[in-house]
Amino acid sequence: MPELQNPVQEIWQSQPVEGIKMSVEELRRRSGKLEDRVRWRNIREYTASLIAAGAMVYFYMNSHDVASRVTFALFIAALLWIVIALHRIGSARRTPLDADTLTTQHFYVAELERQLAVVKNVFWWYLAPMIPGCIACTVSYLMKPHHGAMWVGLVLMNAIFVVSFYSVWKLNMRAARCLKRMINELSAAN
Repeated sequence: MPELQNPVQEIWQSQPVEGIKMSVEELRRRSGKLEDRVRWRNIREYTASLIAAGAMVYFYMNSHDVASRVTFALFIAALLWIVIALHRIGSARRTPLDADTLTTQHFYVAELERQLAVVKNVFWWYLAPMIPGCIACTVSYLMKPHHGAMWVGLVLMNAIFVVSFYSVWKLNMRAARCLKRMINELSAAN
């Protein structure tokens, strides 16, 4: 049975929707806020990578077996790759100060889309480079003398890898949804 619509609701829903127009100042403010967030995100990632790489260098220098050294070298290489990739594809870009409203809006949308691509592709530039180190770590762990607690440690270590990877991926997909919503809001404003 077809649903009967309220005539008032039908008139209300059929009205044209006017997009929200933003001033150039508001667009610059939002673009500057995005720029600051991206810059601080990158600083956090660079700092965390530097600390982690420092720890890996320490462990590399103090390990005596080849499997452990290969593991730490793979993690160091992955961290270097991550920092370079983040700098290359995810660095903040400055909003043009002398641009008109339309140019500023196009710049802001382009920056949102660029950051959306960064977070949506986090597996390929951030997580995937860490996988060889994780595999080498597991193999290195298996090459050590076997005892009962070793299996618990191996399972725990791999569980930490999986949970960490999933958490990073999930947080980035959440950020992607927020960025997509911002892009859609700006598109609706036109």
